[in-house]
Amino acid sequence: MTTLLPARRRLSLGLALAAALTGVGAYTATAASAATVPAPIPLTSAACPANLQQGEADGCVTQLQAELNLTGAALTVDGQFGPATDSAVRAFQSAHQLTADGIAGPATKTALDAAATAASGTVDLRTQCGTLQTGASGQCVSTLQTMLNTFNAGRLVVDGRFGPATDTAVRNFQAAQGLTIDGIVGTDVKTALYGSTPAPLPSGPVDVTKVLNAAKSYLGVPYVWGGGHSLRGEGPGPSLGTCDGYTGSIQPCPADTTAGLDCSGLVRAAFWFGAGLDLANGGDTTEQTLDKHLTPITEAQRRPGDVEYFGTDAHNTTHVVLYAGTDPATGADMMYEAKETGTDVHYVTLRTGGYWYHVTA
Repeated sequence: MTTLLPARRRLSLGLALAAALTGVGAYTATAASAATVPAPIPLTSAACPANLQQGEADGCVTQLQAELNLTGAALTVDGQFGPATDSAVRAFQSAHQLTADGIAGPATKTALDAAATAASGTVDLRTQCGTLQTGASGQCVSTLQTMLNTFNAGRLVVDGRFGPATDTAVRNFQAAQGLTIDGIVGTDVKTALYGSTPAPLPSGPVDVTKVLNAAKSYLGVPYVWGGGHSLRGEGPGPSLGTCDGYTGSIQPCPADTTAGLDCSGLVRAAFWFGAGLDLANGGDTTEQTLDKHLTPITEAQRRPGDVEYFGTDAHNTTHVVLYAGTDPATGADMMYEAKETGTDVHYVTLRTGGYWYHVTA
């Protein structure tokens, strides 16, 4: 790193970069042979071009890839600036309000150096950090982001800034742990982060029980127009929404200030955290019906975990619910639904008459 960094911070980042290069530690890369990977060269060194871009192959790219991995990418550190590195640079640029052109110029290098430095060390959230929430910044937030990523609670760039994406990841973690979903990292969240064992996202055949449990975990979360659609890069889960196209009776539109889920955002979160499937990659109800994982079925064929869309036809839809099956206590068919602004995600009697789909891996 640059010589302006204190020696202790340079050592911390150097060790972290070494871990990234060798596949050791929290951030790992698919290691190429050590003999074939160019030795890393600091990005601000005179030995590196002012602009690093696709086609470059040298130690400057090795350093670039290692630092990108420290901030949330998952690149093979091989010193080759290919399409994957280009995509990772663009993602970093977008997350840091830089021109997303895939070129690591002076502004991108400076921001990446700072973010990698912030991500290179850790603190103990329980003893070194107070309550964390939107607006917080610094090493405590970097450590929080790193831990949330290990729990697959979000897709966070580790930049030490508690913004909408980190808020979404905290809410996802709270939902998965059965905690109050408020986006605030207090004692209960910290205890769960250190006391729980991260598990990979589900894969393979869809386990309906996991999907329904994921939906259940969001009961009581507010309905938000556009909530859960990664409008700010958060990934699936409760998020701020949008007031574009909002025509609800509650004014002013609360979507820009309230974190929650809309109907397709709820279904997306349920299948992402319950089955590892990102239906339509955050698209709306109609786009979900076109997802390759959905197979049309008749209403008579429905079973728990199926989805029902409402609209003018099977691929022109405006609402979706998740069929929960028959409630053993009442004998009624039930569903999970995020209905409209002013209500919360709820578990209610099934409405029928829509278009049914079964979801498979």
